[in-house]
Amino acid sequence: MIYNWMSLNASGLRNERGSSTYSFLGFAIIAVVIVVAVLFFPWGDLGKQAQDPDLNAGMTALDKKQYPEALAAFDKALKKNPDNTTALIGKSKAEFAQGNLDKALEYADAAVQKKGGAKAYGQKGIIEKVQKNYDAALKDFTEAIKADSNYAWALAQRADIFSRQKQQDKALEDINKAIAAKPDYVDAYRMRVWVLNRMGKCKEASEDMKKVEKLSPNDAWTLQDKAWFLLTCPDEKLQDPAKAMELAKKANEMTDGKDGVIQETIAEAYFKQGDPLKAYEHQKKAIELGSKKCPDGSCLKEMQQRLQKYELAARQEVRTGYEILSMDSGK
Repeated sequence: MIYNWMSLNASGLRNERGSSTYSFLGFAIIAVVIVVAVLFFPWGDLGKQAQDPDLNAGMTALDKKQYPEALAAFDKALKKNPDNTTALIGKSKAEFAQGNLDKALEYADAAVQKKGGAKAYGQKGIIEKVQKNYDAALKDFTEAIKADSNYAWALAQRADIFSRQKQQDKALEDINKAIAAKPDYVDAYRMRVWVLNRMGKCKEASEDMKKVEKLSPNDAWTLQDKAWFLLTCPDEKLQDPAKAMELAKKANEMTDGKDGVIQETIAEAYFKQGDPLKAYEHQKKAIELGSKKCPDGSCLKEMQQRLQKYELAARQEVRTGYEILSMDSGK
């Protein structure tokens, strides 16, 4: 009897332990399934589905550069939600792209007032920068960076303003932070090339130029930037006008000869090679074309100044008032 009871008890114990084990495994499996579901469920897609379709339509139109359509879609989104800062920023971008800077600034400021965060301050800052209201732009880019310390674009924009104001140390500090926040940010490396170049640190700038070429190879603007660097670097040992001409002409072909900044680089290459007349011709074409790289037309003043430089260099020196012959009629 004792044996049978012990056997029964042991059997029951095994069954209880087996049930516990199975229960534990069951819960473990369920837990794993839940974790996998949480990790791999397309939450982003769910958010997109829940998002305002008019807002999505506006963003799509903005990406396609269909600015009137974008504005109409953002207006619909704002009618439903006047506090939609994404729509306000979208309207600002659409107006900015069309050159309507006052309207763009109005919408960006509205987004700031409605607590649009870093992107709202950044959008307001870029408009003020183009308007050359640098103090206001610096203030707004600083607010954007306060809201998001890793906002690489805002850091790069602030660096550009510092560099234009000849505060190269501050510019370098900001552009270094931008690259640390976004190591593959090619435009930040481009910016650092020019900051270092302006500081006379051509070797360091040359190393960054290599990074630009690696991140954005066979790009017209990479070729143009390298060409300009090879023409203007203060260290004459690193200058190479012949190579610069080759790169600039290739960039010109890639843009169908339609960008003034690239034409200007060709002009400077001709000038450095001792042909100011050709430089003058290309500089005139550069002025006629303008450039998308200075949408406010700000680079045209500098282009005109360079045109005068080439014109003076190409001018033949003739003294028309100097009397070669004797003025004595009796001899």
